[in-house]
Amino acid sequence: MNEAQRQSYLKAMGLTPWVARVALPGAAPSPALDWPEEEQANAPASAGPVVDVAVPSREPESAPVDVPLAAAESSPAEHAPEASAADALAKAPSARSVAPAQEQAKEEEAPAPAKAKVKGLTFTLEAHLGGTTWLLCAQEDSQAPGLGRFEAPLMANLLALFQGRAQRPRRFFCPLTEQPMPAHEAAQALSAFVVGLSEQSGGERVLLCLPETVAEALFEQPRYQPFELGRLPALVISSLAEMLADPVQHKKASWQAMQAHGYDGV
Repeated sequence: MNEAQRQSYLKAMGLTPWVARVALPGAAPSPALDWPEEEQANAPASAGPVVDVAVPSREPESAPVDVPLAAAESSPAEHAPEASAADALAKAPSARSVAPAQEQAKEEEAPAPAKAKVKGLTFTLEAHLGGTTWLLCAQEDSQAPGLGRFEAPLMANLLALFQGRAQRPRRFFCPLTEQPMPAHEAAQALSAFVVGLSEQSGGERVLLCLPETVAEALFEQPRYQPFELGRLPALVISSLAEMLADPVQHKKASWQAMQAHGYDGV
């Protein structure tokens, strides 16, 4: 924004620009306020109606400048820069008001961006092996480097049921790339991930702690019901974040499902 436009905005907001009559201690020297060339170079070409958005100043309209830019007792020669500034200020509101109208017209003419045809899932799972059970827990923040401050202890307690302890985790990221991943592709990728875990480190079943929306999108069935994932028996219970937020509902429902389907210990 050039100086003429800045002065115009200050005037429209009812603020009074000013400069010191003498140099202030420690202040940088004030530049000469003469910018006709800069204002002309930056002013857009007239293309359409001009709307004046300037707010009437408190001074009479006959006053050439409504801001004290220099001392009143200065000579006419000393007022030459201020006179140029006054001309620029008088022209700036009208010239500047054209730009928003042009920008709005361009935005209206520009075609709206096409909506994504594929709605993908975004989540991150942390995987630990306890005995013969793989525990896969969704992170509350999928972009975080790991489980949250309160999620990690809860995951460790669940893992202890299967005589396991938290070690360096394996992680499953969805999407795998920057491109959106539909639910059915994410389910296939997760199934392959579980198969890889089992082949590399053993394990005979899977316990997943997932939010309800993610679980239903991936497996198309409600939580707390057994199914197969990557040829291994699997069960989905509430996410760690849900258990922490509402333990009465989610911890109780998760524990009952674990007991009913044999996931209450080794």
